[in-house]
Amino acid sequence: MTAATAGRATGTAGPDARLRILHVITHLDMGGAENVAMTLVERLHARAASMLFAVLDPSPRSAVGQAMTAQAARLDVPIRTGVAGRFKSGGVLIAARSLARAVRAFRPDAIHVHTEIPELTLAIACLLSARVRRTPLLRTVHNSTLWIDWGPIGAIVTRILSHGHAVAVSRTAAEADARIATGRTRPWPTVIHNGVTAPPRATPRAPGAPFALLFAGRLVHQKGADLLPAILSVARAQSARRDVTVTIAGSGALRAAVAADLRARDWDGWTVSLTDPIAGLAERLGEQDAVLLPSRFEGFALLPLEVLMAGVPLVTTTAPGLTEAIPEDYPFQAAPDDVEALGRLVARVIDDPAAARALAADHGARLAERFDVAAMADAYWAQYRALSA
Repeated sequence: MTAATAGRATGTAGPDARLRILHVITHLDMGGAENVAMTLVERLHARAASMLFAVLDPSPRSAVGQAMTAQAARLDVPIRTGVAGRFKSGGVLIAARSLARAVRAFRPDAIHVHTEIPELTLAIACLLSARVRRTPLLRTVHNSTLWIDWGPIGAIVTRILSHGHAVAVSRTAAEADARIATGRTRPWPTVIHNGVTAPPRATPRAPGAPFALLFAGRLVHQKGADLLPAILSVARAQSARRDVTVTIAGSGALRAAVAADLRARDWDGWTVSLTDPIAGLAERLGEQDAVLLPSRFEGFALLPLEVLMAGVPLVTTTAPGLTEAIPEDYPFQAAPDDVEALGRLVARVIDDPAAARALAADHGARLAERFDVAAMADAYWAQYRALSA
């Protein structure tokens, strides 16, 4: 029996075998954690055989989910899912049992879990299955505000998963994880900043084309989605242009409220539409003249980096988790929740798009050097190797 075969028989990799990594994510849909998982699956494909476990599996899948499914199929990466609905009313137990079955079938050398819903599911799976408990674990902390309204549950989950090693996508995310009181001493998380594949560079839009402004993200409190109508109203009042097309692309708990607020306002010539998430967004950023991201907090968001690397102006905030990515001297950022300031910045970009684009291109070039996706993948590979040693 070879070392590689022996490794497969025991569930640990031999020196010549590809490691088997099971990524546990919330869903096959838009999300920074999901993007990181898919990037690792693709970048480490030659070194690691991966499986994706999506805790939630809404039907039908969105365009983003369909694109992720197709990408996994191209890489011959199997997908398992937990539950289609009812997560809070018993669905989490169904998902945990499904995850335990996936671990038994795939026999991973390491489980890599991303964000809170997957962590809760994995913690229950650990209680149900000795095999799950024995499998080496890597947790990535993707946010700087954790376990919102679920603090006591978060402490229990973090204690159950304390045998794993934690990685955080930013210093603020590491601090947030370290603050969770579990009654156990835990090592400080290792910080691995998210890497970004630079999207195609934007080219100037055709003369006379309407100004295209985009919000793309989950329509939730964290992303400042509830502030969008008010910010846009300020921008419309401040800007001299009326040939502006605004696209709000996303889904989430605040979608209906945002839609109602948009309908209640007079846009005076602006076109404002609410659409589903955009598949392959990074490749299409060049279609936009600017992107608005009024986040209240982030772990380490990918979209702002992609936007600036594409040379597209970004209007955003100095939210926790963003300040490690966006340079302090970047001019189009305001304090979280400052609707008036954000609206004025949007108007400034609309009224002088050439100057805004030049500033974005300069900052984007510097960011591309700092946040290399290959370096991120290598850092995670080192974590996997350490866990499976």
